[in-house]
Amino acid sequence: MTRPRALVRTPGAALDRVVDVAGMRRLESATAPEIDLMQRAGSALAVAVHGRIGPLRGRVIVALVGPGDNGGDALIMARALARTGASVICWASRARSDDPLVDATRAAGVRWRVWSDDAKPLARDIRTAVCVVDGLLGIGSAPPLRGHVAAMLRALPEVSGQLRLAIDVPSGVDGDTGQADANAFRATGTLATGPIKLGTVLHPGIDSAGAVEALDIGLGPEIAASRAAQIIDAATVRNLAPARPLDGHKGAFGRVLIVGGSAAYRGAPALAALAAQGAGAGVVTVASVESAVGACAAVAPAATFRVLPANADGCIGASLDAIQALGEPTALLVGPGLSRSESSDALALDLAADAQRGVPTVIDADGLNALADEPARLGSLGPNTILTPHPGEMRRLLDLAETPRGADMMHATRELAALTGAVVIGKGSPTFVAAGDRVFLLARPNPALAAAGSGDVLAGAVAALAAQGLAPIDAARLGVWLHARAGELAGYQQVAGVPVEHVARHLAVALAEAPSETFA
Repeated sequence: MTRPRALVRTPGAALDRVVDVAGMRRLESATAPEIDLMQRAGSALAVAVHGRIGPLRGRVIVALVGPGDNGGDALIMARALARTGASVICWASRARSDDPLVDATRAAGVRWRVWSDDAKPLARDIRTAVCVVDGLLGIGSAPPLRGHVAAMLRALPEVSGQLRLAIDVPSGVDGDTGQADANAFRATGTLATGPIKLGTVLHPGIDSAGAVEALDIGLGPEIAASRAAQIIDAATVRNLAPARPLDGHKGAFGRVLIVGGSAAYRGAPALAALAAQGAGAGVVTVASVESAVGACAAVAPAATFRVLPANADGCIGASLDAIQALGEPTALLVGPGLSRSESSDALALDLAADAQRGVPTVIDADGLNALADEPARLGSLGPNTILTPHPGEMRRLLDLAETPRGADMMHATRELAALTGAVVIGKGSPTFVAAGDRVFLLARPNPALAAAGSGDVLAGAVAALAAQGLAPIDAARLGVWLHARAGELAGYQQVAGVPVEHVARHLAVALAEAPSETFA
């Protein structure tokens, strides 16, 4: 089966949240007792399935029904779909004895089957269906799959073009970690009842989940009041794009100063400069050693340049005073291609400390590595600083025993933001953005962005947005979305071989989409 790209759609204002299992349990317990969440979930599922299929009369829908609440949601959905004309078959992993939901479903005309060791009847029904809905296991389950559920999932035949939807989390996927059984249900889409479940946006669970959509079941106030992570998509960044007044001039659109580059890494500041221009900065200046300035001028001629002295290692040998003498930018980017030396480390640390004068400062690459070697300085960075570590840099900054991945990367991003008082972009798939007690998540996997230089493009875009007046947290959120979208525009279907400079050049197109695109 061809896998769709995994996207997250959040149609409601309070449905742009991602929760772990414990967080969902808290939301459920905070709900007024008179609210029947299962009834609401089943009804919302039926509406969502109907919306995807269109006219239902005579069309076969198979619901896989487990013994718990997920199975109850599936039964209520099945009854509602049967009442609107669908030919619905429920396949249960085991009998649900004396269950009024089963009785009501059968009374509505739904055919009821219970799994036995013979896989042929299930496979026959699956092949006739336009849609299969997985309600076998709920958010509290974890791999490995066992017993009848495992046997049922192994028995499912592949059917080209068939819609396969999971309720909350595909069976066989851990709702917290995203770990997945080899036989986990492979969905084309996952319908989250209430907020999106964390395991469906982490690898490898995201591949089983397909496109994830949150359904409104009446938890809005409780979700909005929670500290749950928020999704970053076009709907949530729509109003963040900087204004471009018709009478604007280059000085009105921000001045970015990029301090980076070295004899060994001459292209990194060039990529950052291209990105800053693409994200709308009016003036971009690159301050670097002569060889890096020459390389940058060849690919970003609209930038301006300041040649800094080089030390014996080919790294920048200038002091903080020399950088300050270049004038006052509206945003500063430190680190792309900087390399490590005593003088370049000292400059990066001084510029990081100087950020508290009020200039938003993005620290990337070897600027982060210099900070990792001086952990005492981390606590004094503050809210004008934006840090952009990938997992390896995150491990060094927090002195972790292992490189964080998945949910651990989210927790590490939160921790670094709390330690530094800065905005932190935890790069990867997913990408996390944290500031204070808020955390945001971009679940838009694109292997085309897994290439050297991709981080330089992201850093340049974020610096440009900050230079145009966006608050650091908003510059970070919009920047990571633009970076992902530009990667798609540059050649999403290519999982390899998209030059990162093409990503930088598509940022302007992505930025033009941000105010009006309805969903990611």
